Amino acid sequence: MKLRRFISMMLIVTMLTVFAGCGNKDDRTQAAKKLNLSGPITVNVWYNDSAYESYLEFVARQFKKSNELVTVKPVYIEADSYITYIYDESVRNDNACDIYFLSSEEMEKAYLSGLTSENDMYPEVYNENVYGKAAMTACSYGGKLYGYPVSFNTSFLVYNKKYAEAVDTIDQIRNISDNYQITDENQDVSMVFEWDPDSMFLNYAAAGAYINIGGVNAENRAEVSLNEEKIKKVLTKYAQLKDAFGIDRNTVSLKECADLFSTGNMLYTVLDADSLAEINVTDVDYGICEYPSMGDDLDSKAMSVTTMAVVNPYTKNVDASKAVARAISYDYADYLGNMAKKSCARADLKVKREESYQQLHQIYSDSVVKAKYIGVGEVYMRYEIMLHQVYDGGNVDTAYSTFATTIEKTTKNNNENSTQSIK
Repeated sequence: MKLRRFISMMLIVTMLTVFAGCGNKDDRTQAAKKLNLSGPITVNVWYNDSAYESYLEFVARQFKKSNELVTVKPVYIEADSYITYIYDESVRNDNACDIYFLSSEEMEKAYLSGLTSENDMYPEVYNENVYGKAAMTACSYGGKLYGYPVSFNTSFLVYNKKYAEAVDTIDQIRNISDNYQITDENQDVSMVFEWDPDSMFLNYAAAGAYINIGGVNAENRAEVSLNEEKIKKVLTKYAQLKDAFGIDRNTVSLKECADLFSTGNMLYTVLDADSLAEINVTDVDYGICEYPSMGDDLDSKAMSVTTMAVVNPYTKNVDASKAVARAISYDYADYLGNMAKKSCARADLKVKREESYQQLHQIYSDSVVKAKYIGVGEVYMRYEIMLHQVYDGGNVDTAYSTFATTIEKTTKNNNENSTQSIK
């Protein structure tokens, strides 16, 4: 009997040790246990990306174990206008969710719709030390923090560490490509570099350091500025990439590049954070560095978008909802990558590929937050058109002039329309 009891105790200790090794050193149950509830409640969590389903169901089960009075109910919402749907259900139909997932691009719309409740209960958790600068900027509006950062997407250069090293510029990659020799050791590599030049999100970094859209908080529609000299230098170099690498932007996809890299057939490519899930399940030892600059005297700066949990101010269970939002974005964040195949916004986790994880989070933290104000989509569309024009052989001066003129008009129109209804 004593031996059986000893074995049982050792198993419990082992399980606790493994659990603690997940990278989350805080007591996951405390926020749930501290809730002062007089009876059972249900916290409805709405989300519009099915990738989060298994993760949210897992968090719901864990939260229930910590506080049996709380039932977390994830609900997938498929609506043409997600924010409008939440507003209508909350205000007009008395069917308010308690928490909803939000892309940072729609922060202003959610805020002006009256659908944001301040994230103010856990300042020791929600700060730049834990999540980085971009996450805090993306989840804020008007100087206040509203979102609970869950995951993010950004772009970067990835390289196969078995055969390649980090680079700073596109010229370095061109030099490697021009002088690459196949040997017995690298015969599995069929391509030095390929990427998707058609994607605005992936390639925003090319001139991202020289475009200011929305100011430091990515929300001021009056702040749009361009560094003409630097942008034209970038565009001139960007226009040379088609001839240098022979890539037709209409025939190469991000998925194709991720597939080639994940099988060890390519040395370098540009990926987004969502693509890492495919590579993380392989044995490819990869490194991450910033999107390569277009020259030694030029910088690059990637764009990022953050997905967050937001507590609906129409909830009847404010403290419980904030505790659940914390559980989703912080307490169980170390499970997010495997379950949702997303890059976790929390930067202080202990993970298998520690070096790459930290490098990715540094790029994310320093990234340009995609502007959050209504009507900014036209600006990004025009930027994409400019990149396409020069890549396809168009005149750099003409492409830039058209872009700059359009941005000026768009900014003026946005300012004039800023007081109109968002419905």
